Amino acid sequence: MQNKTGHLPLGSFFTSLTLFLVLLSLPAMSAAQIDLQLTQVSEQRGIVDIANAGDGSNRLFLVEQRGRIFILKDGEILETPFLSMQGKLAGGDEQGLLSLAFAPDYAETGHFYIWYTNTSGGTALSRFTVSDNPDVADPGSEQPILAVAQPFENHNGGRLQFGPDGMLYLGLGDGGAANDPDQRAQDGSTLLGKLIRIDVDPAHQTYAVPADNPFVGNGNVRDEIWALGLRNPWRISFDRMTGDLFIADVGQNQLEEVNFQPAGSNGGENYGWDVMEGTRCVAGGCNPASFVLPVAEYDHDSGCSITGGEVYRGSAYPGLYGTYLFGDWCSGNIWGLKHDGSQWVTTLLTQAGFSLTSFGLAEDGSMYAAFSGSGIFLVSDGDPQVELFRINAGLNDAWYNPLTNGQGFFINVFPDIGQIFLAWFTFDVERPDASVTAQLGDPGARWITAQGTYADNKAVLDIFITEGGIFDTSPPEPTSEKDGEMIVEFSGCNEGKITYDIPSINRQGMVPIERITLDNVPLCETLAEQAQ
Repeated sequence: MQNKTGHLPLGSFFTSLTLFLVLLSLPAMSAAQIDLQLTQVSEQRGIVDIANAGDGSNRLFLVEQRGRIFILKDGEILETPFLSMQGKLAGGDEQGLLSLAFAPDYAETGHFYIWYTNTSGGTALSRFTVSDNPDVADPGSEQPILAVAQPFENHNGGRLQFGPDGMLYLGLGDGGAANDPDQRAQDGSTLLGKLIRIDVDPAHQTYAVPADNPFVGNGNVRDEIWALGLRNPWRISFDRMTGDLFIADVGQNQLEEVNFQPAGSNGGENYGWDVMEGTRCVAGGCNPASFVLPVAEYDHDSGCSITGGEVYRGSAYPGLYGTYLFGDWCSGNIWGLKHDGSQWVTTLLTQAGFSLTSFGLAEDGSMYAAFSGSGIFLVSDGDPQVELFRINAGLNDAWYNPLTNGQGFFINVFPDIGQIFLAWFTFDVERPDASVTAQLGDPGARWITAQGTYADNKAVLDIFITEGGIFDTSPPEPTSEKDGEMIVEFSGCNEGKITYDIPSINRQGMVPIERITLDNVPLCETLAEQAQ
């Protein structure tokens, strides 16, 4: 998934493009009883995890994928980061600083844990200690706990959560690529594609395996494994009242899923991947009865990549109480999931339209949501406060994808004719032959152009792939045939998303976009205000 803030310098754009598509299927919806409200509390972008220290300070800790942890205190982001890992991790795509968890005894020990991709591309779990300043960690206190080699750059999973039992739980992806090429999720000899449970008490230096883990003594399965059959668990969370565990797992081609593990489980559950994707068999000889099936799932009509959430147990909004909220990174849809005594019921609560990366809880039970290009929002039960943005000429600018180096966009809005022209390009050091047809992700990728009409905050564009188009040579020549369709949606003057489908090269997916510079933002904001 997931993750991503700030502005890249121009020279760092141009590496290969990694894109993905997840096709999905939606469960039956009940009539909504919750009027979900999203109220912005911070403009901090690129946040992929939200945590609290449980120390009575009422601070929110915001994990930035690019390597810093910020503190939101009394409504303001503190200028000095709590911790910076910049220069110590691999970034881009789905890599970076991914999660944070505070030890249950943090108020006494000052210990906390982070999950990140190191400079070699593997994933690492480390313990740190806070400094004498409670708002700043000691960067030299790192104690490595666990390292896991990653065969590919994607599917790093990885939300850290301490369970009610005091053990640390961590969901790992299957190692990446597509369709789990080495069947790691079902392979007990690797931690990839698993939920692990370990004891990270500092007395163990690194960690110990709890004696009651389900596979202890099984020579075919790693002792650390608590459950298996996961593809890319983009956020796990415990219901802090019941101890129930929710696991949101990103799908491959069709289904996104929410898995449920009741409190008191002895572990050992197999959630099916890569034999099953949600409730769908994807391998021959599949027997669904052999696996634990999801309690909720949805298809591509409703998004493309699930973002797991939290169970609301605060007191301010009784209508939300006991509801597990989750959403989708591509569509910004947010659903509520609750057991009505006989079955699980899923309700679509809002369509935020932003790139949803994570949820998190404050100490008082308040729930927050992070949106890649839009900031941090308080989630509550009330009237929505999100105004519709309307496209205007102030959007004319150079843009980029904050998740993946190597993607640039030029956007031109023509209000007089109600159309948008867009050029999407990538750039590599090795120049291909001028005759090479552009193909996303290959050295030949140079330009994709798109044009079409817009209304309100959305434009529907026809895509044309170009040939040649190498910089410092003759201009690219568009192909004469339409190659696909692109939908561009703006949620404000500095953020938006592009959803695309290019059948000719079998590429589909969604990418967020942000401006390279902010020079045109004042004009955009003025025109947007005039349009209200």
